[in-house]
Amino acid sequence: MRPARGRIAHLPALDGLRGLAVIGVILFHSEGLLRGGYLGVDLFFVLSGFLITSVLLAEHDERGTLDLRMFWVRRARRLLPALLALMPAVALYAVTLAKPGELARLRSDAIATLAYVANWRSVFSKNAYWELFAARSPLEHMWSLAIEEQFYVVWPLLVAGVLVSLRRGRRALLGVTLALLVASAAAMAVLYTPNAQDGTTRVYFGTDARAAAILAGAALALFMGPEARLRPAARRILDLLGAVALIGLGVAWACLDGQSALLYRGGFWLTELACLVLIACAAAPGSFIARILSVRPLTFVGSISYGLYLWHWPIDCALKPSRVHLGYTALFALRLAATLVVSLASYRWLEMPIRVRGLPFGRPWLVVPAVFALAALSVVVGTHPRPGSPSERDLIASAAPHRSGDAVPLARPDLFQIMVLGDSTANSIGWCMRGVQDRTIAVHLLGKDGCNMLTDSCDCAKWKDYTATLQPDSTLVFLGGAFMYGFHADGQWREACYPAVDHAFERALEARLKDLVSPTSRVFVATIPYALGDWESERNRSKINCVNAGIREAVAAVPGVRLFDVAAHLCPNGDCEREFDSKEIRPDGVHYSVEGANGLSRWILEELRK
Repeated sequence: MRPARGRIAHLPALDGLRGLAVIGVILFHSEGLLRGGYLGVDLFFVLSGFLITSVLLAEHDERGTLDLRMFWVRRARRLLPALLALMPAVALYAVTLAKPGELARLRSDAIATLAYVANWRSVFSKNAYWELFAARSPLEHMWSLAIEEQFYVVWPLLVAGVLVSLRRGRRALLGVTLALLVASAAAMAVLYTPNAQDGTTRVYFGTDARAAAILAGAALALFMGPEARLRPAARRILDLLGAVALIGLGVAWACLDGQSALLYRGGFWLTELACLVLIACAAAPGSFIARILSVRPLTFVGSISYGLYLWHWPIDCALKPSRVHLGYTALFALRLAATLVVSLASYRWLEMPIRVRGLPFGRPWLVVPAVFALAALSVVVGTHPRPGSPSERDLIASAAPHRSGDAVPLARPDLFQIMVLGDSTANSIGWCMRGVQDRTIAVHLLGKDGCNMLTDSCDCAKWKDYTATLQPDSTLVFLGGAFMYGFHADGQWREACYPAVDHAFERALEARLKDLVSPTSRVFVATIPYALGDWESERNRSKINCVNAGIREAVAAVPGVRLFDVAAHLCPNGDCEREFDSKEIRPDGVHYSVEGANGLSRWILEELRK
């Protein structure tokens, strides 16, 4: 049967590719289970460029013109129902699960998602994608849909303009496509800043830098189109290339870190080239790769891939370890089952009915804006500020009375003096120690927000002066956020558990501890308990273990310094205490609350005074 106007014949192998793409992304988002699974997004991009351009070319070949209005109507029917249904769910998440400090960001993310500019919001707010496991937003993944929607708006206009206005329209369009593709690749090379912590943010999220993948798919459609007719010899060669591409893509998905400089200096191109070969194989009827990609499980996943992509990350955020208290395997199974149920329901009762028959009631020009408005309103109302526990930013701000350049507090020789050094977590535990209200003790908070031993952002050079001025009886070094930091080494951003980072941390801490040793003061360095809440993951547990190993080595190397094993006290056998007297010890998973950490604070004070 001949496909309808503006459509191309359905190819199951392309559904299989969609299935592969969404599986890669889901596994990556499952605490980095598939290290390079984020590259599934690029497979989506290349596939979208190929299919959308094929649809436009098919309609132009048949009618000699393009009905852009109907093209956008079809796109709206395909994309909007599930997206708009997600917004009330996000509003419910905000009301029931989100912390007060998350609401403002969640509201902005939702509005940017509805406007399809989420990628640029991430660029301007400097939200590094690689921090998504630490600072979870249920809409963090919407950046890729924004880029695709921007393509759906602009690309048909360009295609129509070139095909209709120029005699050799298709050849001219290919030239324009390749020129834009080269410009996009150049933008990524120019805008990438490897020596900055957020150096990947601009090029990873920017439409200009990421358009190359979509344009590559468009160029493939101009070369061959769907259902390519190939001679047997050509098909065999294509199958061989497809097998190589499949293996290469598998290696990249398994091994290629998203912050690797290699990725931004040609790595994206290599993976997109592999995607092009796979799509070419999938579009060639009878090819071996096409038969592999047409297996029922893959095509089934591909058919509901849009819903799976939309819902999996919000569900992951809602079902996080601190809420459901399950092991990793059980939690993964629960998240996957919930995502499948919601996605299937969305596909069966929402997406397909509207996609095939349109709106069941009313006039679209009235109903669609009204539903958009209601979706936005639901999120605005759901994220309205409410009383609650302090946000992470509030905790950090309140916990850090000392800033670089402030006067050092005066010594109190009539009291037992404790000096607390480190980052914002040090100041938060210092406030908790003050909260014990022991009139025989003076606690001096000299930590600094964002203290990173690797970049000497702690004002560590002043630690020796602090010791000489205050002459404390005990000094506590507390670096609870050390697992979050890193530096560039071997061409990319590295974090704890990378040998160069671990060695640098250990040497830097050792050097600074030597400045604190004095005949009149005892020096303690606290180990770091496992992070909870949004920071709770196997990846962060591993990094904390590496940081603690460095702390132990540094302490052992400096005579007169003692190890203070807070991690063993708060997390015996690796299972951390979460509450004290019905109050959260660490409301944001890292910083300490005065009420919740009261028991811990009393223990610390007793140990420091022994």
